[in-house]
Amino acid sequence: MNILNIGTYKILALSLLFCLPIQLSGQTDYRVQSMFIYNFTSMVNWPSNYHSGDFILAVFGVSPMYEEFQDMAEKRTVGSRPIVTKQFNSIREISKCHIIYIPARYSRHIPDIVNYLRAKNISALVVTDSGGSVKRGAVINFTVQHGRQRFQISRENARSLRLTLGGELVRLGISMD
Repeated sequence: MNILNIGTYKILALSLLFCLPIQLSGQTDYRVQSMFIYNFTSMVNWPSNYHSGDFILAVFGVSPMYEEFQDMAEKRTVGSRPIVTKQFNSIREISKCHIIYIPARYSRHIPDIVNYLRAKNISALVVTDSGGSVKRGAVINFTVQHGRQRFQISRENARSLRLTLGGELVRLGISMD
């Protein structure tokens, strides 16, 4: 009998998300993206000082993603760690978090946010949904290809924030390095 480990199930779940058609009406499917983000949590390694306490999901500015994160926090954990959500309305408000989602409407702030994270030694996975964001410092950027949700990924940007991306995450993403 072949028993699959939890990591294999998460990879399978993330792979299946690629099969989900999404609406191409120009609206972001925040529910699908939040499922991707939840699966990313098991495929990224943060520095040791991020391995205990609450797992913090943050949103910069106003976005429906915040409600998706709150829903996730009520229903799920990352390992045995509870999920806590934060919303930052200015760059100076940003504090320790594991993942920060930057909506397209705030994409002009990506370079400043990434520079702030580096200056404050905050190792946050920067996730966006705006074309060209990886070139401006994002680690992961959502995109749609052939009607399917996909994501671009930069190992170089991850390393600059002291993050290590798992091989399965890199294989599933579209490398921008």
